[in-house]
Parts: sequence; C-alpha cells; structure tokens
Amino acid sequence: MAKVAQVAILMELLYKRKKLKADDVLAQELGYDCTRTLSRHLDSIVEYYDNMIKVKKSSGNSYEFISASYIFEQIISNTDDLNWLLEMVHDWDSSILGQMYDKSQDNEKNIFLHKNSPFEELKSDEEKVMFRHIQIAILDKRYQDISYVYDTPRVHEKALCLKLIFMEQNWYLAIVDQESGFRFLRVSFIIKTEPSKKSDASNVDISEYDEFFRTFQNPFSLYDKPKEIAHIVASPKIAKYFEEGMKSFFDSQQFIEKREDNSVEFSVEYTQPMEILPFVKRWLPDLEIVSPQALKDGLRVELENYLNR
Repeated sequence: MAKVAQVAILMELLYKRKKLKADDVLAQELGYDCTRTLSRHLDSIVEYYDNMIKVKKSSGNSYEFISASYIFEQIISNTDDLNWLLEMVHDWDSSILGQMYDKSQDNEKNIFLHKNSPFEELKSDEEKVMFRHIQIAILDKRYQDISYVYDTPRVHEKALCLKLIFMEQNWYLAIVDQESGFRFLRVSFIIKTEPSKKSDASNVDISEYDEFFRTFQNPFSLYDKPKEIAHIVASPKIAKYFEEGMKSFFDSQQFIEKREDNSVEFSVEYTQPMEILPFVKRWLPDLEIVSPQALKDGLRVELENYLNR
C-alpha cells in the first residue's frame, strides 16, 4: 500500500479512536511489515498537524488526536470535581462545547430538538460578567449588595448568595438577607451586584438550608412556611399523565387512587398558592382542587376576576 494511502488511513483512525499505540497489534491490523514504519508515518502526521501529539511511554509511544471534545472527555473521565470545568466553560462561552456535539448533531438533528440550555439565557457580556461575580461571591462566601428590579427597584443589602439554580427556563439566585430572609431572585432582574462594606461571611453556617434545597419545588417555594397538602383530581381525559408510575410534575406529588370513572386523585405539598396554582391553571378545566377549600376558593376568585375584566 502506498504511503499516502497508509497515512490517510492512520489519520482516519486517529480521528475515530482518538488514540493509537504504535505496536505490533496495530501494525498487523493495517498491514505494516514492522512497527518502525508505522511509527515513522505517525511521526509525520504529528509533525504537520498541531492537533496530533506524541506521548512517550515506557511501554511504547502513543499518538493522540486532540480536540476540545477529547479534552473534555478526558477531564470528565478522570475527575469527580467538575465545578471548575463548568466555570471554565462559562468563562470561555458555551460554544466551546460545540466540537463535542457537532458530529452527534449531524447524525441526530432529525431526531432531537433542544430548545434551550442554561447558558443560552445569558445573552449579553454584562450578564455573563455579573454571573461570574455571583459565582465568586458564592464560592468565597461574601456578602453582596444586590440592586434588583421586579415591580419596583430595591436593594438587598448585605445579602449572602447561597446558590445559582436553573429552573422554569430561567436562572435564579438563592439569597438570604437580614430584611427579607431567604428568597429567590431572578438573575435577569438583577441590575447590579457589588461587595458589601463588610463582606466576609466565611464564618456563617449555611447548612440549615441544605434540606430546603433538596426538597423545594419551584421559584415560589417558601423556606420559612409550613407545608400544606392539596388534593387534586385529574379528569379521565388527562388521567393517564397522573397515574401511578408516571413521571411526577412535583417532587412531593403522590398518587392516591384511580376512581371508577377513570379519573385520578393525587396530592401535592405546597407552601403558598402560587407554588401550585399556575400549574392547575394550565390544565383547566381538567384538574379540580378537592381540598383545602381555601386553595379552591382562591383559584375561583382569580378566575372570576379574570372573566369580569
């Protein structure tokens, strides 16, 4: 076989396998008379292509194809701590992951559609810089003064940033401050964040929030409120989505029974009506709140106000 053809085959194998070892097994597979010629051809590839490297080992030389995807694969395979990797991805812009998925997307673009990812929510450079500042504040346990606008502008002074959470298609920041206590802030509504005058919070124990982070359901879950239980019935039309064994819409969702008319009763825990009413509204008229009566009455008032506009 001509050298050009052999080198072409080697390059294709390097791309597919990511790593080749210049040993008798590979030489025999590719029809080389000896490993010396195989090594020489691989050395030629390394000499002319920057993304090919030669790794010298006592057991023999290996040759590796280096790409962003290969680097990330190696990192993921050899470490349990990926926090710094995610930070690096964010700093470099999420497009760094493009190489990792290009080939699979070519094969699967007619099968899967990904509507968005967490990093796509950070559109401007200013948002990305602020996001990074928040990350540092969480890691270093530093109090922050956070300028925030929802209905009206306000400043959360000396707020301790606990965790960044992507939920309901948006980034939220969990904070604790002396005036408002624990709450979720939507990151897109944060105007500015800067260190407080006395910013060191390294001695503050935040373990009391661990259980809440494990059990909260959405941005409307309240930290300091007792949980109530709502009993809801799904009509036969949509009952299949709420049957036993189906994926739950809430972490606290529990199947109760399938009734004779094929409707399904289930329960959900909540800390305030807003935690579950938006969900119920999306399924109207096929979801009925059975109890508590106050929750049912609250939904009725909201619907009447809407219809009477």
